[in-house]
Amino acid sequence: MDKKLIELEEKFAFLDHTIEDLNGVVFRQMQKIDELEAMIKHLSSQIEQLKGNSEGGMPVADERPPHY
Repeated sequence: MDKKLIELEEKFAFLDHTIEDLNGVVFRQMQKIDELEAMIKHLSSQIEQLKGNSEGGMPVADERPPHY
């Protein structure tokens, strides 16, 4: 009986440690996702600003050149 109890406690400790590790991974991933979303938002606003500036006569980078 004691041996089974010790085995269960060892498994529980291992699973508890694994869950803590996975929580750390998920937390870091969420931080990275938040960082990337902020970066995308910033880049999108820069693209919109460049598009607004290009309407004054400057060509947009993704526009086809006139010889096509």
